[in-house]
Amino acid sequence: MRKYENVEYTNQFELLFLLVSTVAVFSGIIFVLNRIMNFGLLKGILAIVLAGVYFYIFKKKFIVKISDFELTSNKLEWNNKNIDFKNLEYYKIHWMKGAGIKFKLKNGKTLRISSNDNFCNSEQFVNLCHNIDSKLSKYNNGQIERKKSFFESKQGYYFAVIISVLFVIGTIYKSFTDEKFNFGNFALILVSLGIVWSGVKWKKK
Repeated sequence: MRKYENVEYTNQFELLFLLVSTVAVFSGIIFVLNRIMNFGLLKGILAIVLAGVYFYIFKKKFIVKISDFELTSNKLEWNNKNIDFKNLEYYKIHWMKGAGIKFKLKNGKTLRISSNDNFCNSEQFVNLCHNIDSKLSKYNNGQIERKKSFFESKQGYYFAVIISVLFVIGTIYKSFTDEKFNFGNFALILVSLGIVWSGVKWKKK
């Protein structure tokens, strides 16, 4: 048995709700401020600060969870929940900016948990997922199906290559056609490519 203490993780749908609701809060604040003040820069700063406070508080109180996980040869347990490996139909793991795992049970239920570098300290969760992968690949002589995530497939690898080439071509074109090079956009492109390639795990056989 292996125990992983103070593992930070999230539910993907709850995280998506946080992102969408933060945008909605920001838009709502701008809408209200437009009716009570005229100074644009001050409105923008105030809206960003208030939306940031909402995001931080909601993330800390409701989105990011911290639990101790116990992994044995036939079960995963945490926070009064458990996954008995004999009840698994298949599982899937992605490694983009941390890790995420999806369990599909034989009774039709699905459970997803993840830990993203941007919201959690994902090191413990990534180690946990590697060990879950190792346990499940050997469980009952490999009877549990491991489905590949998109970026573990050949299609995902080629997608990442195509996106990278397009970004490079676009950057070169903009550098020759614009009088000033926009370092902000260039940094955003590098971050985006880093996120994409962090999940690519396809290997030629």
